[in-house]
Amino acid sequence: MSFIERRKGPQYDSSIHFLSRRSVEVSDWKELLVVLTVETTKVLDADRAFLALVNEDSGELRIHAVAGEGWSEELRAQRLKIASGQDSSGKGRGITGYAAATGKTYITGNVRSDPHYYAFFDDVASEIAVPLLDDNGITRGVLNLQSKTENFFNADHWRFLEVIADLAVMRLMVARYHAREIALVELGKDLSAISDVAALMRRVVDVAADVLRFEDCSIFILDKDRNEVILQATRGPLIGKIGTATYPLGEGLTGWVAQHGEAIRTKNPKADPRWQGRHEELPLAEIGAFLAVPIYGRSSILGVLRVLRRWSDAPWFRSEFTDDDEMVLSTIASQLGSALENNRILDRLVATERMAAWGEMSAKAAHMIGNRTFAIKGDLNELEYLLSEIEDRRTTFRQLAEAIRKGIFRLEEILQEFRDFVRATHLTLSEYNLNDIIVNCVEESFPKRGPVKLELDLNLDLPRIPADSSRLARAFSELVENGISFMPEEGQMTIRSSMANPLVAQRLAGLTRSRNYLCVEFSDTGPGVPFDAKERIFTPFYTSRAKGMGLGLSIVKGILEAHHGNIIEIGVEGKGAKFLVFLPTTR
Repeated sequence: MSFIERRKGPQYDSSIHFLSRRSVEVSDWKELLVVLTVETTKVLDADRAFLALVNEDSGELRIHAVAGEGWSEELRAQRLKIASGQDSSGKGRGITGYAAATGKTYITGNVRSDPHYYAFFDDVASEIAVPLLDDNGITRGVLNLQSKTENFFNADHWRFLEVIADLAVMRLMVARYHAREIALVELGKDLSAISDVAALMRRVVDVAADVLRFEDCSIFILDKDRNEVILQATRGPLIGKIGTATYPLGEGLTGWVAQHGEAIRTKNPKADPRWQGRHEELPLAEIGAFLAVPIYGRSSILGVLRVLRRWSDAPWFRSEFTDDDEMVLSTIASQLGSALENNRILDRLVATERMAAWGEMSAKAAHMIGNRTFAIKGDLNELEYLLSEIEDRRTTFRQLAEAIRKGIFRLEEILQEFRDFVRATHLTLSEYNLNDIIVNCVEESFPKRGPVKLELDLNLDLPRIPADSSRLARAFSELVENGISFMPEEGQMTIRSSMANPLVAQRLAGLTRSRNYLCVEFSDTGPGVPFDAKERIFTPFYTSRAKGMGLGLSIVKGILEAHHGNIIEIGVEGKGAKFLVFLPTTR
């Protein structure tokens, strides 16, 4: 008697209808899979059943639900071990493993003579295993039913169970998509609320790795000056190389994505001619699939978001990424790109507002000081006229006039500092010999007969630099005057020019590795800069000197950054200051 004959008409229809309704009514997908397993066993009068799911991380089959007699936690674990093994043909060991590996339903009427059967329960006579296949044909699990009767299962059972398997995998995938949707929504909220870029990128890799089931995730951000992408966040073994692991544009799969702005998805990255394995998140033998998508801003590529998946020995586990995976990762990259762009715009806005405020303050102060200076000059002229008329107390008047004159000079120096600060980044570039600028600066600003001695050590074989000579001269003069001011009695200043050490320029000054730089060293034998002040000395209005507004070194830094260079201080307190100036060359 066939299944259809035993379940004719309304009774058969009611079984399908009942299980379909249950698949809608049961809100928890895990509970639903248990319901489907138990109810299907009852409907088919099977003696025993289990439903195993493929673990997306390891590729193992893990028993999720059981029905019928004889099950215990120990037996479930043991049955899982058997199902996850392989036979000599490379297919899954046991009927369950075979169905999972082939993606096809398998029926045996007599398990004792079946080549794929692996004995577990002594009373099993016949068995059927139906794979749960998603819309990409990937095995997500297996539904297995057993009977003590030989030749119990037939084609009608087969068709019925495949309907149930479709219900189960449909609900399984809906739950997966729902979890992804929630993760993306929550990520979007987080990215709009997190202002710290590093924390923002850590959040992205956490979501990608944990919620979306990508094993190793990394973010590489584009440095346009260096023409390469630099690792900024990761969950894998590269975490110790954040900030140092790089790919030049076009190099490796990651660099190719950054250069071309197109995604790469491959199930065997080692076979791709673009693969280099320069920075591996997984051992080469363990890499099963690779997916990388570009991170776009509003008008350009900002970086690359990439994920890898481990290779699994499970024959039914397909490690390659799907269209859905690429779509999800592209969505994450799009959210990240918008957040990074907004963050950069905010940084530029804050910097612009700050500079505008300083510029406005400078303009107002210059106007007020200028008016006062003009009035003082008038008074000074009047005083000088009176001095020409009065003979007695002339010495006192002259002393007063000299004090006024010095005050005016000081005011004019302050005005000039404000002007230099506002105009520090306004450049007119031409090609210059750096040594010529240094020599001219020294001739104009270094005292000829002072207590401080000067040593010039200039490399005469240096390439030319693109520069605004007047602005650089202003920066160099400030460094010379600053050093001399801390050696009032005696001392020595040394100025050296040379090709910059690329590692020093990159690691200490934060400059790109793709350009060559010249280095100018200004060292003195003064008291040096305290360790905790090495960064603050370049901020506006910070000063340890009685003279000046504290704008001098901030002006220097602004001028050098406008030249796409930088300045750092590496001297030792008590042994003198040492400023290193870096400037890019023309070649």
